[in-house]
Amino acid sequence: MREVKSHPLCSSFLALAMLFCLLLPVFQKVDRVDAADASNITIHMHDLQTGVAIKGGSLVVYQVAKKDSAGKFQYTSQFSSVTKSVSSLSQAQIMTADFANTLASYVTANQGKLSGVSAQISDSGEASVNVEGDAVYLVTQDTAASGYEKMNPFCVVLPYTVDGKSMSNIIAQPKMQKRITSLPKHPTTQAPKHPTTPSTPSSSKKVKSNPQLPSVPTIKENKKTPSATNRVVKSLPQSPRLPQTGQLNWPIPLLALLGLCFFTWGWAAQESSER
Repeated sequence: MREVKSHPLCSSFLALAMLFCLLLPVFQKVDRVDAADASNITIHMHDLQTGVAIKGGSLVVYQVAKKDSAGKFQYTSQFSSVTKSVSSLSQAQIMTADFANTLASYVTANQGKLSGVSAQISDSGEASVNVEGDAVYLVTQDTAASGYEKMNPFCVVLPYTVDGKSMSNIIAQPKMQKRITSLPKHPTTQAPKHPTTPSTPSSSKKVKSNPQLPSVPTIKENKKTPSATNRVVKSLPQSPRLPQTGQLNWPIPLLALLGLCFFTWGWAAQESSER
């Protein structure tokens, strides 16, 4: 019985087709992971009383914690020395003014040792920063706008969940307050002494002090496409991931297959010439 030998070129094409089928789900999975990781924090700076946009100044955003394989938040290497645990805190507990102030004090104590993303506040009172998902961020203001106090620091959990809805692109609207200038001091003059009169019950009411502004900003979903025009001065500590370029993923397996085809064609031609 005569043995039928398969052509080497056919075997090579069959092997390449199988390789392509195996690689295709991997590239599709990478696309889904990259899309899930894309998040954005946009800050709108507006006057609390008038609603007018507050331009000028700059913000710094620090990545404080990332989720581990168990789905718990763990501090990044930069914030590993913070004494207060983050893994046991809920979203509501992380986004309190007390926790933000604790982290802001840690940043101040380690000034110059921590890296974050710096963003300038535009003339429209906006600043936008592209970040990773499944993380906790601390937003601080290092330079205040003219005539205003610095924004109170606040924390954001991404994705941010409210009423069962998960949001990766959010808008934060902090409560801004104008800078209060102290009145000039004048020399006090002593009033002339008068005969004392019997004290009568005071009918004047005590004036209540103004309530303090809450540190937690208003947060809502950013339904528009996040702007990527902010200038990143310092980079956040990144976990290992694919480099972010403008190259689409679908041509990669096609180009790899084409290259292997040319290689196989040359190899088969060389084999036939040697025979």
